[in-house]
Amino acid sequence: MFSRSAEYAIRAMTFLALQPAGKLTGAREIALAENIPMQFLWKILQNLARRKLVRSFKGVRGGYELARPGDRISVDDVVRATDESTMAQGCVLGLASCSEEKPCPLHHTWKGIREQLTHMLEQTTIADLARVAAQTDRLRQTGDNSSQY
Repeated sequence: MFSRSAEYAIRAMTFLALQPAGKLTGAREIALAENIPMQFLWKILQNLARRKLVRSFKGVRGGYELARPGDRISVDDVVRATDESTMAQGCVLGLASCSEEKPCPLHHTWKGIREQLTHMLEQTTIADLARVAAQTDRLRQTGDNSSQY
């Protein structure tokens, strides 16, 4: 659903949100933990820093941290920082000539879904994802495979 860049950025941001406040995390640690290729991650982190979603610190004790609390960074912020065109843009059928004036057969249905998806991405924060990730980790460590969903 997301581009690879957006997916990796969301995973990296969630990993950073799980770190203790004030801890700087190196790109190598993020890459290993999230199984993201280093060269790709560096580009993503540079882009996220340019967009003021992460702060980077150089040097031996350097690393990355969220630029603001995770509950103030939406998933939409991250997706927009990594993708010039998000998965919600364009024709759902891939047609070049789809528009309000000349819609494809799914245009109006997709428009409603796109609006709902955008709203969900705007309302879901990196802190929300980190909470779910932490809960999933705890369940995995205790061996509890039951789901509350």
